[in-house]
Amino acid sequence: MKINKNTLGFRLTVLFSTIMVPLLLVLFAAGYYAKSVVLTQVSSSYHNLVNSNLQMIEKSLEDITTNLVDIVDHDDNFQKFARPGLTDSEYYFARLGLIQRSQSYQAYYHTVDMFYLFSRPNNSLTVSNVLGNSEAYMDDVKGWITSSILDPKSDEKLLYKWTIIQIHGDYYLNRIVSDGLSNKAYIGALIKIDSLKSPLNSLKLQGGGNVLLVGNNGTVLTSPTEFLGPEFRLPAEKMNRNSSFSFTNGKRKLFVIASHSPELGISMAVVLPDSELLQGLNYFQALANILPLFAFIVLLLYLYVFRRTVIRPILNLLYAIHRIRDGSMETKLPDSNLIEFKSLNHAFNSMVNEIQHLKIDVYEERLNAQNAELKHLQTQINPHFFLNTLNIIYQLADLNRNELVKKTVRHLVQYFRFMLQVKENPITLGQELDHLLNYLEIQKMRYQDFFEFDIDISEELKEASIPSLIVQPFVENAMIHGISMRNEKFRLRLSAKYAEDQTDTMCIEITDNGKGTTDEKLAELNSSDYAPGSEDRHIGIWNVKKRVTMNYGAEGRICFSHNEPSGLRVQLFLPVQHIKERDYDSDADCR
Repeated sequence: MKINKNTLGFRLTVLFSTIMVPLLLVLFAAGYYAKSVVLTQVSSSYHNLVNSNLQMIEKSLEDITTNLVDIVDHDDNFQKFARPGLTDSEYYFARLGLIQRSQSYQAYYHTVDMFYLFSRPNNSLTVSNVLGNSEAYMDDVKGWITSSILDPKSDEKLLYKWTIIQIHGDYYLNRIVSDGLSNKAYIGALIKIDSLKSPLNSLKLQGGGNVLLVGNNGTVLTSPTEFLGPEFRLPAEKMNRNSSFSFTNGKRKLFVIASHSPELGISMAVVLPDSELLQGLNYFQALANILPLFAFIVLLLYLYVFRRTVIRPILNLLYAIHRIRDGSMETKLPDSNLIEFKSLNHAFNSMVNEIQHLKIDVYEERLNAQNAELKHLQTQINPHFFLNTLNIIYQLADLNRNELVKKTVRHLVQYFRFMLQVKENPITLGQELDHLLNYLEIQKMRYQDFFEFDIDISEELKEASIPSLIVQPFVENAMIHGISMRNEKFRLRLSAKYAEDQTDTMCIEITDNGKGTTDEKLAELNSSDYAPGSEDRHIGIWNVKKRVTMNYGAEGRICFSHNEPSGLRVQLFLPVQHIKERDYDSDADCR
């Protein structure tokens, strides 16, 4: 549907939208800006927290490494522990001294879960006590240490740096130090990664949030909460740098603040539910999202009320004006509750009444003028026709053609009786053609062998109603302007039949083979505003066109065209009506 931009309703809608849309955009922008500020503040706060804890872990691991290296380089017991051929007592006291020193370190470094010693010459493993673990678990740990040290490939990977290992489903940081020459003795430390986040266990996180230590591949190295689940992972591409990002896990939206340690190859991450983190802002954001819908509903309500109170009365007024223009003078506007429209409607109804009375007066004047013109046309007698007819009668009497004299006089009497007695009331098509037959018979007497005519009328149309003398002017014009004694025989044909594909319209056609007329004259005759001058011989045609318009409106029309091979063709298209039908309609109009 095409929208008319010049309507009052459209412009009011545009005006309202011009005010509301920028306001809604500001609310949207404010909501997202507030959310961004909060996320930035939260990210900065937690970044400081995880960075400081990650630095503390790195410092602690560095101290542990320093002590391990110090034992390897300066402890006599470690040097004895690596020598082959020790007596049992020497091996025992060397191992005992290392265990006591390791236990003292373990008491100081609470994060270390186990110190262990391995002597390659003696193929023996010694571990410090690990509290809270079963004997089977300890056997798994010892088995992993022994197999890793004895495996040359694993040995090379585990020396010189802290590495992440997995034993019995748990992740550990492992550091092994050797003498660096013959690698006959090893000392190492195992730290369960879960214990590295113990300083943050007292941190209260909302809605199932958690502090995680994560590998470079996104694997969670600590035990996640039930909220995250055992299969929870973080995107690997974001774990090798300090970052904060939103992350969707299933149907949950999470906010992650991560800090990375390149030396350890791990990241510490704080994972928070987005819904809990921005709970207050989410309410504000939801309000900002609902507000456009609310504004839209208000706009619709506003437009509905405005349409009922202002637009609809204006549309009713425009509709009434169009109906008045189309001729429905009975159109009235109802009363309105608004004083302005009430006064406007009352003034409009008064104006319509005045126009109606004025139109009736003008219509009556036009009827009177038409009646006068009709009477003038009916009573006018062509003196040439009358004198020529008398001359024909005289010649026939001189020749003692008494029967022809009687016939001519009878046609003349019937012709003038019809002309003098016909009223403005409609007659049948048959009566009109009988009258024209008298006229044509007289013309036949005058021109003898130079003229012939033919009348063809459908039987169904003989009782059709037409205005009186509506065909005669065209027949008279054909005889006056078309006949020529110098050319071939003049032929005139008059027919009446139903129009093609129309059962409610008849076509009355007058054709001749006379002189015809020019294209310019045809265009003038076919023009809707045809108005001949006072001396124009086609005054009768103008009169007929006016009467057709008055009686039938747009349903009646007259067409002028050339007749082939010569002459003129006149077609009258009139609705098929009958006398009773027209009388009934006339009475209805009077009522």
